[in-house]
Amino acid sequence: MSDINLDLVENPVIKAFIRDRAKFPENFKLNICEDDEMYLFSLSNVKDDRDRALVRYYAIGRRILDTVKQVVEWHFGSFENVPYFLDFACGYGRFTRFLIQEMPPERIWVSDIYANAVKFQTEYLGVNGIVSTGKPENYLIDRKFDCILANSFFSHMPERTFTSWLQNLYDLLTPNGILMFSVHDECLLPPHIEMPANGILFSAQSESQSLDKEEYGTTYVTENFVRELIAEVSGGKAFVHRIKKGICRFQDLYVVTNELVRDFSELKFNHHPEGYIDVAAFTNKENLYLEGWAADVNLDGRIEDLQVLVNGEVVQRCEPFYDRPDVAGYFETDVALQSGWNCYLPKNTVGLEDVLTVKAINNYGWEWILENCTVKSLVNQRQSQSLLGSTQTKLKLIETQLASAKIEWEQSQSKLMIAQTKLEESQTQVEESKTQLIAVHTQLEQTQNQLVSVQTQLEQTQNQLINVKQELERSHNRVLAMESSKFWKLRSAWFQVRRSIGLAGE
Repeated sequence: MSDINLDLVENPVIKAFIRDRAKFPENFKLNICEDDEMYLFSLSNVKDDRDRALVRYYAIGRRILDTVKQVVEWHFGSFENVPYFLDFACGYGRFTRFLIQEMPPERIWVSDIYANAVKFQTEYLGVNGIVSTGKPENYLIDRKFDCILANSFFSHMPERTFTSWLQNLYDLLTPNGILMFSVHDECLLPPHIEMPANGILFSAQSESQSLDKEEYGTTYVTENFVRELIAEVSGGKAFVHRIKKGICRFQDLYVVTNELVRDFSELKFNHHPEGYIDVAAFTNKENLYLEGWAADVNLDGRIEDLQVLVNGEVVQRCEPFYDRPDVAGYFETDVALQSGWNCYLPKNTVGLEDVLTVKAINNYGWEWILENCTVKSLVNQRQSQSLLGSTQTKLKLIETQLASAKIEWEQSQSKLMIAQTKLEESQTQVEESKTQLIAVHTQLEQTQNQLVSVQTQLEQTQNQLINVKQELERSHNRVLAMESSKFWKLRSAWFQVRRSIGLAGE
């Protein structure tokens, strides 16, 4: 058995990823065959960065498992209820190494045209193996399977073998079994290429370096083509369900079964969130600054949490908080508009050799690893992208900076509007208070005028009283003067004489 990466057990980057994403990290099968085209393809896409290629390789395997798991749990309840599973066109075990953590390897069959791939899996992963053939009519299997997966197989088949292989796999199903296979939908076609009337288009191009491109190229199909073909191979008795971009949000996944134990409406399929780190750099104060985007495009989906881990420990959490029009444009939905995020890691929490893991978690519990590598690797990789000076990278950085400036401007505008509103409210209150003050002042002036009038009347009355009092005093003095006069005394004596002689009257 030839394999590579024998030091993966001691690789801190891979250890961190497997610890986070494998169900049983201590039993996870790490080794990869040196002929594994999926690994080599990942390696070529990251400029021979071995750690990054490995993380991408394992991440896709886990993502496919999460997809298959949702369908299996809908139909069977769990992997434990699947007696026999066939991974057709299995490759070198990118997916199977995760599957054996869900069900016993002796209940799993793998099949591929590469005999070495089948050998690697049977010896290393402990599963059962079936070497496939180039011609569908030569693929003779004497057993049935309850669950069959053909991932990224029909997306490479020309029309002449597409139908035959679909017939073969359908015939291998148990009565209550399910068949899952992926295809390139017509929406993935370049705009200038038109789909033929029969609904299938084949191009002699693929990532395979060894298979005949005329037999294994790139195929695009319409939904109508797939449904009519399934009706043909099943004699019209199969039920079909399409999950748009169900495989890694790229290929469509079709689910075929002869018995609907559960209605397809009960299959609540959800995609993983997605994201990317645009900027990773140390500031002048030696803090690590991270900036990027994280989006979820599920119906009613959202990013629940965005975690930054250092050597497996969460050191920072954040959420998307500003708009990224470029991300919304890429996903063609405003749901992904508010996807921008950034955060700082203090210098005492992270070092260059530490393993940094950044992951997004949506409200359905699905996780997406944005990055899993050493801090040094991430910073160097982002800086090298900037130094390359590509227009696209610069544009993204400028858009990010503009987005940050925009959110700051919007926040400032919001604060200004709030302050302006408060000022207007204060001015209104001042005007109202001023009006009330004028009214009170007017009332006070009126009251003062009334008081002056009353005081005037009071003074006049007092003067009248003084005059009356003076007049009374004068009258009293006159009376006293009269009573003390000789005339008054004679008068009084005369009246006494009249009373004494009995004459009445005063």
